Amino acid sequence: YAQAGALSVSGTARMEYQSTQASATAKSDSFAQNTTISFTGSGELDNGMTVSYLQAQAGSNVLTSQGVTLDMGDMGSVAITNYNFGGIGIIQDKVPNGGEQPWDDLGTHGAPEQGIAAPHAGNRLGYKNTFGGATVSASMDYQQNSPTTSLAVSMPLMEGLEIGAGIATDQDSATTEQDIETMYVKYSMGGISVGYQVTEVDVTAANSDIERTAYGISFAVNDNLSVGYGISDTEFDAQSLDEENTGIGIAYTSGGMKLGIINNTKDN
Repeated sequence: YAQAGALSVSGTARMEYQSTQASATAKSDSFAQNTTISFTGSGELDNGMTVSYLQAQAGSNVLTSQGVTLDMGDMGSVAITNYNFGGIGIIQDKVPNGGEQPWDDLGTHGAPEQGIAAPHAGNRLGYKNTFGGATVSASMDYQQNSPTTSLAVSMPLMEGLEIGAGIATDQDSATTEQDIETMYVKYSMGGISVGYQVTEVDVTAANSDIERTAYGISFAVNDNLSVGYGISDTEFDAQSLDEENTGIGIAYTSGGMKLGIINNTKDN
């Protein structure tokens, strides 16, 4: 083990009003507040490598993120975390948006079963390094007593243009698995950023594959004001209708404070 040479603390506080309407007669309104405290520390080993530590707690001391990272210099970085450090999870949705993915906070979301390239859960082993300008990373965790593994590559082709791809084998149960592929392209020029991504989930069961297509745009009007719009369409072979998600957001930042409005909708 390594002892941290320094420990720092930071935090965020959030006040929120949320209105959710699931149907013409099912509507709910609520206020919410969310505080997060993050502890970070680092220390150098005798061989020159660096060990860093992160722990984030939200609300009533609920642990949200925790991880230990070993930076080995030119040999890359290896970590054990409960969040996505490497692999397909770090490129699960690279499409610009208005502050939140258009599929977020709308019922069940965020997993391969909804077309999102995020198969890892619990503590996972990750690796990341850069080769010739390309960032290569991998991740592995154990679910159903078998490993869920993934690999991701992203690289800039020219100024402002970035492409990436990832593959994963997700142990869905003790006897079934899902094969996941995702590819994206993103281009930024000045204050404008646009992106496109396709994710395919090959399920073991027949006629159960999933394909999600996403595209979006964000625009920084000035140093304080930004707007964005995103679309995420998911096709389920097992369903007759496609799920259509759209999201629009606007955010104003002043110093350490941000005021944001987000509107996400889901059809079918």
